[in-house]
Amino acid sequence: MIAVPTNSLTSESLTIPSRVVDPVLCRPFTINATYYPPADTAGPAPLVVFNHGSTGQGADRGRIPRRAVLRYESQARYFHDRGFAFVAPMRRGRGGSEGEYLESYEWNALKLAEGLQHALDDVGATVNFMRQRSDIDARRILVAGHSRGGLLSVVYAGLHPAGLVGSINFAGGWIAENGMMEDFNREVFVRAGAGAEAPSLWLYAENDRHHSTAMIRRWHDAYTGAGGSAELYLFGPVDDDEGHQLLERPGLWQSAMDAFLHQLGFFW
Repeated sequence: MIAVPTNSLTSESLTIPSRVVDPVLCRPFTINATYYPPADTAGPAPLVVFNHGSTGQGADRGRIPRRAVLRYESQARYFHDRGFAFVAPMRRGRGGSEGEYLESYEWNALKLAEGLQHALDDVGATVNFMRQRSDIDARRILVAGHSRGGLLSVVYAGLHPAGLVGSINFAGGWIAENGMMEDFNREVFVRAGAGAEAPSLWLYAENDRHHSTAMIRRWHDAYTGAGGSAELYLFGPVDDDEGHQLLERPGLWQSAMDAFLHQLGFFW
């Protein structure tokens, strides 16, 4: 474990055992994560587990190289300033994590569902690992993420609500809109909403290149109709990456996030 200062933040590289055993090594694959400890060491701190998106479709030719490590420093700083610890895991086959990239992009519901399950396993391994740390309050954990990681966080919270106080969805969706597969995201959100116990915050830009405003509203209606509680914010057009990189614009979402955290009982 190596501590690295990042403009007043300190980060540590964590090695987390996954739930899947490598048949060659005869041990669990390891997940690499960047961890930002809380500023106040007086007692256990609430935690945000932040889940990344597709990382360029898992290939080095993608927009984000497969082995790039996404640390989400600016997002970590926002939560750090409010008393949270923050961890950003790289799922199997990405960054410094072992294993194979298994999150399919095929227009096939079964393949997509298999990839989503692999991702949920990695989130679960991370949450359970962090719960064992003495500096983390295991009863106050938020799951959050961007793009695929946004949907993943909402779904994980719906399937595994124990100990989670909320979920945060930045521009979330597992697959871009397509005539054959447009119901995949909606059906996944319905499943999550049926089991959700904690509130959720959804943050999208109106010009998201992957998801239309009408589609986003249908997903939100499906989630809340199934029993989930989610507050949806649709912000005006964002010019970076055709609206999909809203998380890089804290000036837009910070007030909504502050209000959500206060709703959950966090004060600073």
